[in-house]
Amino acid sequence: MKTSEWLLIGIVAFVLIDFAVGMFINYLNEQSKNQPLSSEAADIYDEAEYKKSMAYGTTKYRFEMLTTLISTVVILAAIMLGWFAWLDGQLRDRFSNNLLITMLFIGILVLVSSIANLPASFYSTFTIEEKFGFNKSTKKLFFQDAVKQLLISLAVGLPLLYAVAWIYQELQSQFWLIAWLLFAAFSLFMFVFGTRIFLPMFNKLKPLPDGELRSAVEDYCHTQGFPLSKLYEMDASKRSTKLNAFFSGMGKVKIIGLYDTLIEKLTIEETVAVLAHEVGHYKRKHVYTMFAFSNIQMLIIFSLMGWLLGNPNLSKALGSDTPSFHLSMLAFFLLFTPVSTLLGLINNSFSRHNEYQADQYSIDTYPNAREYMHSALKKLSVESLSNLNPHPIYVAVHYSHPPILDRLANLKKV
Repeated sequence: MKTSEWLLIGIVAFVLIDFAVGMFINYLNEQSKNQPLSSEAADIYDEAEYKKSMAYGTTKYRFEMLTTLISTVVILAAIMLGWFAWLDGQLRDRFSNNLLITMLFIGILVLVSSIANLPASFYSTFTIEEKFGFNKSTKKLFFQDAVKQLLISLAVGLPLLYAVAWIYQELQSQFWLIAWLLFAAFSLFMFVFGTRIFLPMFNKLKPLPDGELRSAVEDYCHTQGFPLSKLYEMDASKRSTKLNAFFSGMGKVKIIGLYDTLIEKLTIEETVAVLAHEVGHYKRKHVYTMFAFSNIQMLIIFSLMGWLLGNPNLSKALGSDTPSFHLSMLAFFLLFTPVSTLLGLINNSFSRHNEYQADQYSIDTYPNAREYMHSALKKLSVESLSNLNPHPIYVAVHYSHPPILDRLANLKKV
């Protein structure tokens, strides 16, 4: 059997294994979720709210199972029937520039994928989220967001891909290192300035108005020697009722954003305690360590790409006799699934550990934060109908934050 045929078998096997394992983990999580209301859960939900949270989880679970099945069938059909090779051939019949062919190939896949995902996203927003009282978006806003996301993906992603493809074409032996340095520089730029550039395209960010909350936030930041560049209120309520806050940037460019839904639902003390948690991520250097770890992951990916992309059998595995950067890269990422899963497990584990440390920082630096964090987390859970009993394996694979009951139990101990 030819090497390309073995690679094709490997690609199909990894897609099927990823699908089967994902389905099984989701099933375990669904079974774990459906438990009687415990004394710990009763401290968060009443009986009606608990039933609603379980119904919400089951509805999302069934819908995800369906969409995952459909997407897996489509991917397998595209691989087995040679759709990727067909698209590559159609472009080669019309164009001779390899870099242009790569841009068009990826651009078409992104466009087709975005359009194909719209019905599922629309149903999730206007049926599931609407049914459980979360959706505040309009259909007009939904489609505006979809168009903006597509245009931003193409406007940012294609030039970056062009640069990587050019580096591969001109410097194959040095490709992996130069391309990684390019991505590292780009990720640093996005880390510092991405929120300022892209978030205002979707949401209005206005300075938090003068008043008790702003004074409390500024007083706390002052006590911690945290030079806050910008403190914003974000109009999240035009899309959803869910609560959140975020921190972005590094160095002198630091932004804290509070959802208007969070400001509405939490007390001033609870809000500052949550903000203290976000400051804790910065003070405990989580911002830098996670950024560094992300770039280490990218270094691993690019080093493997540098080793494998020159193999013409990657393109042949997808049905093309003409080696190409884009087909080889597509085959590579399909084969990369096990490594990607392992890196995701490590990343999530670090992230959950960091969340506990940020909770500890909030308790150490803000008076009565243990009480305020406890009540804030309960409100956040109720407002998002959180699953209180996720399966440990599901947590390991999917959770960047600890489950809510684990965080509440930890607050009592620290």
